Amino acid sequence: MYSFVARQAIFDKQLNTVGYELLFRNSMDNRFPDIPAEQATTQLIEEQFLSAPVGRKNDNSTVYVNFPYQLLIEGVAETLPSNRVVIEVLEDAEPDKKLLEAVKRMHHMGFRIALDDFEPGHQWDAFIPYVNVIKFDIGRTPREAIGDYILANREILRHTVLLAEKVETYEEFEYFKKLGFHLFQGYFFSKPVVTKRNKLVQNRAFALKLMQEVNVESPNLNKIEELLKRDVSLSFKIMRYAQNILYNTRGINGFRNQSLRDIVVYLGISEMRRFVLVACLTSFEDVTNTEIYYLSLIRAKFCELVAARTSANNNNNDAFMVGLFSLLDVILNLPLAELMAQIAVSPDVANALETDSGELFPYVHLARLYEQRMWDEANAVAEQIGLPISAISELMNQATKWADELPITLSR
Repeated sequence: MYSFVARQAIFDKQLNTVGYELLFRNSMDNRFPDIPAEQATTQLIEEQFLSAPVGRKNDNSTVYVNFPYQLLIEGVAETLPSNRVVIEVLEDAEPDKKLLEAVKRMHHMGFRIALDDFEPGHQWDAFIPYVNVIKFDIGRTPREAIGDYILANREILRHTVLLAEKVETYEEFEYFKKLGFHLFQGYFFSKPVVTKRNKLVQNRAFALKLMQEVNVESPNLNKIEELLKRDVSLSFKIMRYAQNILYNTRGINGFRNQSLRDIVVYLGISEMRRFVLVACLTSFEDVTNTEIYYLSLIRAKFCELVAARTSANNNNNDAFMVGLFSLLDVILNLPLAELMAQIAVSPDVANALETDSGELFPYVHLARLYEQRMWDEANAVAEQIGLPISAISELMNQATKWADELPITLSR
């Protein structure tokens, strides 16, 4: 399965690339599909911010994301990394009290706010102190109207970045640069470029059950944790989601040694419901092969069982994570080091997956050797960690039975 996104570069006066606008696509066709704006934005968030990294590990470029009114009111924008994202308020949003409160809240959380396709006038005056960027569609709004507005409001705009979009000629670029614009976007510089990549696919049954569980009157945290643990996609997404929330509320880049239950408790039911809105509702697509997810689940349970038998350090949860995420590089075709940088896992988990070292590595190594029928090597690892050789098959059978009993609705 693949995700698609178009990126259009944004330039400064010296024609340096300073960011990109992300535009939702559902194929390599470079056009917006015929779907509601709310659906496009939530699916873009799920695919580009939760399923896999927005960019490569060292890519810290700013990205602009369009948000319709309702998603801003619901706080969905606040689930994104505030240090990377500029929130674009769409032009058809009603500038009412609810939206102003949402913009103020995001501003105080450290988000940068942009007004998209801005029409000169006074309807947005109350918002300007909390707005970082104003985008003028120069193909739709006359130059004279733009110039008059900037001249009349120069004082209140003194801290606001002006961005000219739909720039198609060098003459337009020079004109608006002289008018005092700071940023530029349009076909003259760069057309949107569509990219395609692998994405995590989640189990429809678990996603539906998770949606149901978080919306009951008294959600059961044990059930929520169990549902998350049984799906590699949901586990990865909730950890990335929690990391974004933690950064936005406390300015912390990551938190370590947290179990899935800890994350559920930390987020709370209200935030879990928002996670479900973003991560589950947008991901129900047909899948023809779930073998790799099935194997991830077996590895996760096997590592957990082995740790319970052999470790005195109470690291069963970390052992489960090592097995669960051990095939992410295969699923997403990205190095594990890059993927681990997108979520907050303990150093032990990171070492096991990135460097094949540490106390947790023998657990997943044993699982791999068993899968490859390398019996002598598997026996040696079992002996090294204090696991009776006879227990290897026993625990693998338990793990396989556990995975087989999950309601996997898609064919393997």
